[in-house]
Amino acid sequence: MTSSKQQGLTFIGLLLVLGIIGIITLSVLKVFPVYMEHFAVKTALETLENDPGIKNMSVSEIRGLLRKKLDVNQVTSINAKDAKISRSTGEITMKVEYEVRKDYFGNVDIILSFSDQFDVPL
Repeated sequence: MTSSKQQGLTFIGLLLVLGIIGIITLSVLKVFPVYMEHFAVKTALETLENDPGIKNMSVSEIRGLLRKKLDVNQVTSINAKDAKISRSTGEITMKVEYEVRKDYFGNVDIILSFSDQFDVPL
């Protein structure tokens, strides 16, 4: 008498695997565009930081330049008015802090927080 064991994935196991793959796919589709937009914000800030003419600009000129860079990259999560720019005798400091809230499913949201800062010595 030989006993044969059935091997393989049951229907419930298949549903669990497909559910997990679905949740991971949904998460990537919701979060990836937000991180790409944050990358555009970071790139705009790095461009400003490395701009040699920034030392001679006023706070409003720096804010206007940031607004242009954000508009070119189609950034909608943050406005140039939200950036905290201060100019002291020794340096220019720019800090950008913002949160992005995305619908996940139903009444569940994903909240992503970002904070970037740079200092340019004068």
